[in-house]
Amino acid sequence: MSLERIAKSLNRDQGQYKLISLVHHYPGIKGGVKWAVATNLSLEELEKVAEGELDIFKPFILITPEQGKVFDEFERLDKRLEMEELRHHSAFAFDEEVEGYVGAQFMHEICSGLDQEDALDAHIVRTALKQLSDKQQRRFRLFFYYGYSENEIARIEGVSQPAVHDSIQAGLKRLKYMLNW
Repeated sequence: MSLERIAKSLNRDQGQYKLISLVHHYPGIKGGVKWAVATNLSLEELEKVAEGELDIFKPFILITPEQGKVFDEFERLDKRLEMEELRHHSAFAFDEEVEGYVGAQFMHEICSGLDQEDALDAHIVRTALKQLSDKQQRRFRLFFYYGYSENEIARIEGVSQPAVHDSIQAGLKRLKYMLNW
């Protein structure tokens, strides 16, 4: 189990401190300290309360709960910004007036070398994709077009991985029905 997952588990179970991954917030961080612990407790009090469960995160720095809230707020805003950016870029809108040069170029790259029948099939699939809900289209775009994993999509959207999985599977089922696959 990764340290990130252990930290999430401890954060759920513990009210007196919260672990924060500095590597997550500061990619490329140098030095030995990779974790911060947000708490009002002193180091001695924290070690008594934690009973050794923080040993695998050492060395860490102590920060106040208020400083920990800044990290939480940053992460919340970062997820929101990432989600807004993804919502405003449609991988299924390949018309020049909607997507501009990027969409036209992408469509050209996909269709170059295709015969008429394949190009027609691509158009039919694109039309069927537009029949999915906005949420399913977005998740399809992230999963199939951008290559995000279900876990990454869940993190971006702030939902569970099973919710993303079920949505993608329901979209595939609907596409199979619409396209008679």
